[in-house]
Amino acid sequence: MHYFALLIIGIFFLTVSPALAEENYIAFAKSLLARDYDASLPAQPIGQWLMSVLPKGMTATWGEHITDCGEQTGDPAIDKERDMPLCAEIELKQKDKTIGYLTLMVGTEKKGKLRNDAGLYFGNIKRGNETVWIKKLSELPGTLK
Repeated sequence: MHYFALLIIGIFFLTVSPALAEENYIAFAKSLLARDYDASLPAQPIGQWLMSVLPKGMTATWGEHITDCGEQTGDPAIDKERDMPLCAEIELKQKDKTIGYLTLMVGTEKKGKLRNDAGLYFGNIKRGNETVWIKKLSELPGTLK
């Protein structure tokens, strides 16, 4: 009976831990300053900075999951040898229509959280039929005009 209880507790932690780890990384991503993602930006919380540059009616919604930044090849033999980046994603919306994404690298699978190496992995904004790619977070305000 004692072993059964330990087994149930172990299964619980195996199923809950990835979700808790994701929440931890998302909280970490949100806790960083805009300057942590781009040295040319102010020492202001990233969420606060985003709200200050987004036009009225545009929102930034944080994703609920940490991703591999789109880096997996699909071949486990190759991917297991790599230190996959970990990204938090922000969806940019205007009037309930998605108009862009920001993918912020906040760590890697092997190194964990990386404040000093955090940055914009990639981002884009749709303007009409055109997609404008953003290479640095400081480019975001210029693409919104």
